[in-house]
Amino acid sequence: MKKWPVIALLLVLVNCKTTPKEHTIILAPHVEEIKKELIFPDDFLGIYKGDLMNTTSNGIEIIPMEFHLLPTTDHLKYDYKIYYGAERSERAYTLIQTENPNIYELDENNGILLPVAYSKNTLFSTYEVAGNLLQNSEVFYQDRMDFMITMSVLKNKEKTGEAAGYEVVSYPISVVQQASLYKLTP
Repeated sequence: MKKWPVIALLLVLVNCKTTPKEHTIILAPHVEEIKKELIFPDDFLGIYKGDLMNTTSNGIEIIPMEFHLLPTTDHLKYDYKIYYGAERSERAYTLIQTENPNIYELDENNGILLPVAYSKNTLFSTYEVAGNLLQNSEVFYQDRMDFMITMSVLKNKEKTGEAAGYEVVSYPISVVQQASLYKLTP
């Protein structure tokens, strides 16, 4: 019976709460960083340079690439140029602002005018050329841009099933082109 008082004493000691020590918390003054909201395209004008990774079933090819987004004398139009390879093969286009702030047009300066959607510093376009479906996105950051094109051969489409009465068709991607291009000029 001598065990009961020892057990009771242990239970009392275990359940006794000690008052926590007071901690002094020093709060740093609230520093609010004010960031300027960047406006497309004006805050992203410049020359960007890097390497394009062209991925196909044959492997990966790395190609030097430059992208230029520069002002023109018309405040609604911008020079939009892409240079590929060491030989700097040029693709000279014009990016045109429309009345809709979420829609631009890419004039290939050869009679082809592509609609381009804009959202959150990103340009998106989808188009078909010579039996291929191409999807393009360009994401702009303060110091760089990410460029991506995926290509699917339309004749290779696959019927993948049906859901809720709708047929689902996929377009396997045969080419992926990706580049992170870094801004050379402000």
